[in-house]
Amino acid sequence: MNGGFAGMLQAMQAEGLRKLSAKVPSWAGRELEIPASLNLQQCSGEIAARYKASLIPEGARVADLTGGLGVDSWAFSLKASAVWYNERDNVLCGAVERNFGLLSISNVLFNCYDIGAELSGWQEALSEFGPDVIYLDPARRGTAGRKLFLLEECSPDVVSLMPLLTGLAPTVMVKVSPMADITMLRRRLEAYLSHIHVIGTGGECKELLCVCSSGASFSGVVLAENGQVFNPSCVAEAETGQRDLLFVPSASMVKSGLGPGMGMMPYDGSLAHFGKYYQVIEDLPFASSVLKALGRRYPQAEVTAKGVGLSSEQLRTKIKTKPGGPVHIFACVLGGERRLIISCPYHAAG
Repeated sequence: MNGGFAGMLQAMQAEGLRKLSAKVPSWAGRELEIPASLNLQQCSGEIAARYKASLIPEGARVADLTGGLGVDSWAFSLKASAVWYNERDNVLCGAVERNFGLLSISNVLFNCYDIGAELSGWQEALSEFGPDVIYLDPARRGTAGRKLFLLEECSPDVVSLMPLLTGLAPTVMVKVSPMADITMLRRRLEAYLSHIHVIGTGGECKELLCVCSSGASFSGVVLAENGQVFNPSCVAEAETGQRDLLFVPSASMVKSGLGPGMGMMPYDGSLAHFGKYYQVIEDLPFASSVLKALGRRYPQAEVTAKGVGLSSEQLRTKIKTKPGGPVHIFACVLGGERRLIISCPYHAAG
């Protein structure tokens, strides 16, 4: 019985390390500690962490107030002169300290304060460290496991803490849910917010990063996909009449509001990191007869609906096709009002 339980624990640890290696490839091959599966679920991926580290000055002193499994602190440590890692869970804090020893990281100071608690001593310790940048990833789940989206509901409450934090460091960076509303973030942090970075990997929007400072004015949204920063001025004009490729923007580009939406356009290398291009097999009017015909021709197909008054699953039901197959069927609105059905090979072009 005990052997079976021990074997189960070993299997869980091995699976955790496999997932961690996929999320942070630079940590692969080391027997690191993962105290709880939630720590792994909530940690940043390596691409996102390295992008955030690229935003700090070389040799800066960085305080990570909500350290978690330490991926962000690790990325900061590769560029910073010193990192003040803090995690209120002392078991997790101890595990990360041992992990960083295995990773040969030596410029990180470990702390276990409850940020936001007035009498815990964290303010004095942080002031003594003298950070150039403060980073926080507030917990976005309530005590009953309910997801939280308003900044002031998360822990710690960065809205209330912002005057104090911007007094302790010139720059404060706050990671928030990719589901958070950008307009809401601007309202909550309007006296401090400089930029919002929309960070994506693998076509998914992974997180939003609010960059704040005392007396800042909002300068706009920055889109970063797989570490590449989108520059709107580099997007080429689509050639009139050329309708050979369908561009489908990534979730991060859609979230940012930057760049083009779904549309027909020639291949543009400057957009290649921020969406997918599909070769168009045919484009047809959005009509019941067309949907029925597609269902007969493609008993299996991937289906995506955008802006046509139906969800993707509702569209699938109307077409009567099952997931899979060699074709991706898009229902979308192009040219302002034209609802179209566009069929493409399943695999993106280029």
